[in-house]
Amino acid sequence: MSTTNPTTSTSGSSGVATDSSGAPLVNPSTQLDENSFLKLLVAQLQYQDPLSPTDSQAFVQEQAQFSQVEGILNLQKSVQSLISTTQLSQDIDMIGKQVTFANADGSSSTGVVSGVSTASDGTISLTIGGNAVDPSTVTAIGTAPSNG
Repeated sequence: MSTTNPTTSTSGSSGVATDSSGAPLVNPSTQLDENSFLKLLVAQLQYQDPLSPTDSQAFVQEQAQFSQVEGILNLQKSVQSLISTTQLSQDIDMIGKQVTFANADGSSSTGVVSGVSTASDGTISLTIGGNAVDPSTVTAIGTAPSNG
């Protein structure tokens, strides 16, 4: 198995950095998660020279970076949870209201929202006329139809 080291170059007028094969370089900070960071730290400690250990300041800095990564991931989870809760609350507010929504074929339909459900994967759907409808397809929300 051979590995190639990327060489950074800028391709033409686009200004995109590429490796030696012409593939665009990916920002590693968008590809590493908490586990990847921890694996790198453990590998660094495992392969360091015992006669010349890592500078203690550098080690403390890496621990601080790990804490920052963990904090950012926790914040990201909290924000995602808040967004999901807000979306569910907005969808629940549509119960009993007449909405217009786009069908898969591009046409539009109108109906009264009778319920809201959440799937195990977190996706939310509105129940309109016995059918599950994606809330993102709603194009208009009216008031509840009168019974009389």
